Amino acid sequence: MKINIFYTTCSNIRESQKLAKCLLSTEKIVCVNIIKNVESFYKEDGKLKKSMESILIIKTSLGKNKIENLIKRIHPYDIPFITQLKNDSANIEYLQWVRKNL
Repeated sequence: MKINIFYTTCSNIRESQKLAKCLLSTEKIVCVNIIKNVESFYKEDGKLKKSMESILIIKTSLGKNKIENLIKRIHPYDIPFITQLKNDSANIEYLQWVRKNL
């Protein structure tokens, strides 16, 4: 079994928790980690902006297209950042736990 890891951000912890719970209600998503209080700097409309966000790390057996479509449907951002993190191999024990809990 292969586990895929995806990364996205949300504007606050409440939205992140809501998104995580919604994702976990979907079959084939086994875990969502939330990293709170991330300070984000970005350019928009030629201006430097700053905001606080949360990072979500999603562990799933779903492929990129399926997870991307799912996140886009339920994400509060108009244009969420969604990327797949490279994962060559997870430890066997964790993969066994995933298989048992999907």
